[in-house]
Amino acid sequence: MGVLLALKERLSQRLAVSLGGNPKVVILGSKDLMSPPSTETLGIYLHRLAVDPFGRNRYLPVPEGRHLPSPELPLNLHILLVGWSTSSEAEITYLSAAMQILGGALVLDASHLSLSDPTWGDSDSVQVIPDDMSTEDLMRLWDSMPGDYYLSSPYIIKTVRLSPDQEPPEGPLVKTQVFKLDGGPS
Repeated sequence: MGVLLALKERLSQRLAVSLGGNPKVVILGSKDLMSPPSTETLGIYLHRLAVDPFGRNRYLPVPEGRHLPSPELPLNLHILLVGWSTSSEAEITYLSAAMQILGGALVLDASHLSLSDPTWGDSDSVQVIPDDMSTEDLMRLWDSMPGDYYLSSPYIIKTVRLSPDQEPPEGPLVKTQVFKLDGGPS
């Protein structure tokens, strides 16, 4: 959720500069899509989480007090930027301004991410890039969601590195184990 909050904050700041005023950026849930918007807003809708096939078999740095590295879970977040408004002019304005801000690839680094999630390190970053989704796939996606179609553009946030659930600290390494002759431990 920290990545979506960081993107929301970045778009809010830049839209205010681009469009003036105080444009509203919200993170939309499926329930939000069931009712029409009441204000002019840019929505960020997370519609899919996928394991990044190119980031598998990577490990996080070994934390202090541990001996074995922890595997990471690399995720790509598939989002839609949605012109969420009752006015077609506002939908176009908000969405096109957001697309200009993101450009071909926007990098959110620790300076953006640590405000929303303090566990991000100095070397952590994600990239927001346009998703290669056909019009047919986009229409299928909207058909499967509650509510009506809104002007939207697909993006991918690559790659969010999730750490595994924390395990209890490891004990000291076993150096020798002695067995009795009958096969049981001594």
